[in-house]
Amino acid sequence: MRHDRLLSLLEENPLHTDEDLAHALKASISTVRLDRALLGVPELRERMRHMAEKATSKLRSLAQDDVVGDLLELEPNMWALSVLQTGKEMAFRHSSLVWDHHIYAQASSLAMAVIGADMVVTGAARARYRAPVRVGDKLIARAKVGISKGNKYVVSVRTKVEGREIFTGRFIVVVLEDGEYQALEEQGLWTQEE
Repeated sequence: MRHDRLLSLLEENPLHTDEDLAHALKASISTVRLDRALLGVPELRERMRHMAEKATSKLRSLAQDDVVGDLLELEPNMWALSVLQTGKEMAFRHSSLVWDHHIYAQASSLAMAVIGADMVVTGAARARYRAPVRVGDKLIARAKVGISKGNKYVVSVRTKVEGREIFTGRFIVVVLEDGEYQALEEQGLWTQEE
């Protein structure tokens, strides 16, 4: 029974730590570790590494380094999941509050990454910050692709810290074909770094 519950919790949220699982299962951390070993479930770091490898193999629209945070799950044109561990370098000077542009960058890059095309740009965005983020918080962002019309997609991103929603964003992302991109470059509206 406990093994089924452990697997269910990890299916719900693969980012649960052993401590989280122990608390939810009302068991000791050593019991959770033993159960994980018996079930062949790797520790969090190994689960994250495996998820990241699988997700990045499906990534087309951005280079892996362009995604802010660690891309953990990706089903192109459907949904994606990333995690961003905040650090002191992300904070306002002399405080423990994280700059909002880090939160936005994670969401925006995830909105582009979820689209299965070679060239994707953000056409418009509406963002709402619901709560402050502190250094040390782990941001879990989920992107979901909604309606699409032609080469435009509506992507909703929700970012949470410990289950509490701290950011919501709605992005309209646009897929550019090679010819469109080159035409923009020629008009001087888009320049490519050399």
